[in-house]
Amino acid sequence: MVYLIDTNIIIRFLVGNHQEHLEVAIDIFTKIENAQIKAEILDSVLMEAYFVLVKFYKLPKKEVIEDLKKLIALKGITGDKILLLETLNILINKNIDFVDALICAKAKLYGYEKLSFDNDLKKC
Repeated sequence: MVYLIDTNIIIRFLVGNHQEHLEVAIDIFTKIENAQIKAEILDSVLMEAYFVLVKFYKLPKKEVIEDLKKLIALKGITGDKILLLETLNILINKNIDFVDALICAKAKLYGYEKLSFDNDLKKC
């Protein structure tokens, strides 16, 4: 069985608040790290986690991206890890929003063409 991780699990684990949820989040990510369970982080969940951590918690963009990369790299994480990591790489190197970085990453990795009026997509 593969589990889908919700944003709140990621936020509690990385921020460390809400003690009653923190212990469960730590247990989940420990099991994922040890490949005792498999889980997927959807791109929409990654985007929401990034947004909440940077905009709501006011954490530094670079720190948030590095922490999210570490979670994606865990042994038990499945799905398109390369796409998620490339999205985060583009996000740290370009001044564009998450969705634009995701479009750029998918176009780069899979040879897709981009259709947009958004000038930010030209940055990648």
